[in-house]
Amino acid sequence: MPVDEDRAIRIGAILDAVTVLGGVIRAEQKRPFAGVSLTASQVRALYLLAHAREPVTPARLAEALGITAGAVTQLVDGLRGEGLVETAPHPSDGRSRVLALTPDAAAEVDTFEAAVVRRMAPLFAVLDDDALTHVAEGLGAVARGA
Repeated sequence: MPVDEDRAIRIGAILDAVTVLGGVIRAEQKRPFAGVSLTASQVRALYLLAHAREPVTPARLAEALGITAGAVTQLVDGLRGEGLVETAPHPSDGRSRVLALTPDAAAEVDTFEAAVVRRMAPLFAVLDDDALTHVAEGLGAVARGA
């Protein structure tokens, strides 16, 4: 679908802002998590598990992270070794397992995310509540379509 020049400029501005904010978030991810230094993929996996609305299998996690099944096995093994992730039988597929945060990890993710939001909140002070709602809804819709 062709994109007119004005729309392309606005999309480019959004991507620029998202890139800057992504850098801020990546810097936050370098902080130790539960006393452990994690890779960006491990932090992303914890986030995905914390916010999943349905059971997360290793295959689903691999797809979400864009990594191979072998890589997700190593990633999950590392997180399990740190006591951050546990596995359980899938509720409806006896051949599969599901991944979940341990209770301590879930609490740590909540604390970590709340701290990131507090540190980043001043960046969003330029937006009133309506604008913040529109940005959140718009970017959420874009992310769901990705």
